[in-house]
Amino acid sequence: MRNPISLLIVLLLFGSTLQAGESGPALFTPVPALPAPDPAPLETKSKGKAFMLSFLLPGLGEYYVGARTKAKVFFAAELTLWLTYAGFITYREWRVQDYRAYAAAHANVDLQGKESGYFIDIGNYDSIEEYNAAKLRARELSALYDDVDAYYWSWRDREYRYRFEELRISADRADNRALFVLGAIFANHVVSAVDAVWSAHKHQSGPGALDWSLRFGDGAITPYISLNLVTRF
Repeated sequence: MRNPISLLIVLLLFGSTLQAGESGPALFTPVPALPAPDPAPLETKSKGKAFMLSFLLPGLGEYYVGARTKAKVFFAAELTLWLTYAGFITYREWRVQDYRAYAAAHANVDLQGKESGYFIDIGNYDSIEEYNAAKLRARELSALYDDVDAYYWSWRDREYRYRFEELRISADRADNRALFVLGAIFANHVVSAVDAVWSAHKHQSGPGALDWSLRFGDGAITPYISLNLVTRF
């Protein structure tokens, strides 16, 4: 009788344990998964501020909105253009000094108070007498140099005049190129300002993406197929 009694006691204990497990707390409580955090909202960047910053200094607006690579490109372009402009202006001044000194040495020109138009004239005629005679024949009396002593010139040889004209033209060419570089500088400001606005727009919109959805009608009355594509720039 001991074996059946022992078996009965074991069964009673096992049953009470199961009942306690069903009604009491579990030994290992499952931990619920934490929800994924929402992505942090993008910081708003003012398009107007980005435009003005880049218009004042190309690349600054791009730096403001976080487009650092493009900011470096515009910074470098601005620095290069200004250095190029300074180079042309410096070269022009050297050439102006050269041709003025050359005219004084080889055409007996008095440099005091002489304008650029005067040096154009002495580059086209061998002497003031030849110039005044040509203007009289053309009846351009207002273009005459009445004060011959003050505006006197006479080239020793025509080759000297040709060399002078080369120096003067090189100065004018450098001046024209400097003006062209100024235009390029202005264009760099405008392009950078527009690009800064676009970069601010992309910063607020996030990276470009393509969303799509496909529907196959309402399944009842009007069957249709619809494909929607949405792109973000």
